[in-house]
Amino acid sequence: MILYLDSSALIKHYIQESGSRSLTAKIQAESRRQTGIFMSVAGYAEVLAVFARHLRENLLSKAEFDAVENQFSDDWMFHLGRIELSVGVLGFIPELVRKHPLRGFDAIHLASALWIRDALRLGKSLAARRPVTFATSDKQLGRAAAAEGLDTFDPEDSV
Repeated sequence: MILYLDSSALIKHYIQESGSRSLTAKIQAESRRQTGIFMSVAGYAEVLAVFARHLRENLLSKAEFDAVENQFSDDWMFHLGRIELSVGVLGFIPELVRKHPLRGFDAIHLASALWIRDALRLGKSLAARRPVTFATSDKQLGRAAAAEGLDTFDPEDSV
């Protein structure tokens, strides 16, 4: 299986909230299987913005903020596959936003997951035979991903 994380899911890996344990367990299981774990480059800004908001709103101390930011930076550099905003990814967006009530970044995340699914189908590796699971805690985005034929995982449903 290939695991695609949107920002609403990945945040749970760093900040304790509903679904955190479930998501962390999923990430650890997929890491042990040496499954690819992916995210759009757009998610980088989204995750860092959530950390900064939590710091501003005193939901994280400065020390906690530094720790989660450092952990995320390490994961971003060494553990997450990054999907670039290529012409191939962007090509999915017009149809997705016509078919589903998606916000801009949500459309980018879904388009990125669909792009990797289709790119793997074209490959001849073992990964090409693995389904893509789209992890999100956004109910509307999850419904759109399921409608597009992706397996979905909502960490909050596994609590």
